[in-house]
Amino acid sequence: MVDPKTTYPGIARAALLIALDNGGINRFRSQQQQEREMARWLATQPEHEIKPVDAWLATLSDEQMEQVCCGGEGEPEQAAAMADAPPFTNEILNSYFEEVC
Repeated sequence: MVDPKTTYPGIARAALLIALDNGGINRFRSQQQQEREMARWLATQPEHEIKPVDAWLATLSDEQMEQVCCGGEGEPEQAAAMADAPPFTNEILNSYFEEVC
């Protein structure tokens, strides 16, 4: 199995933020467990969708990543952060949240 932190660093960073923001890492589920589950989930995702999303996520600042993954003070800020996102970005992040987080 590939290591998501090196193969897909943008998605790994986003998944960690989503898990932390939504209680996906807690005393019953360690960060290592979350990473293993994320790696299994990534193996099932279409590579032609994952690669551009990962590359885009990897370019975001911490503030932009926070807006994209966790939302912010309002929808305009999140919409602005997502303005240049590749197709499938929302679907991939929502899929991670629903299936893994």
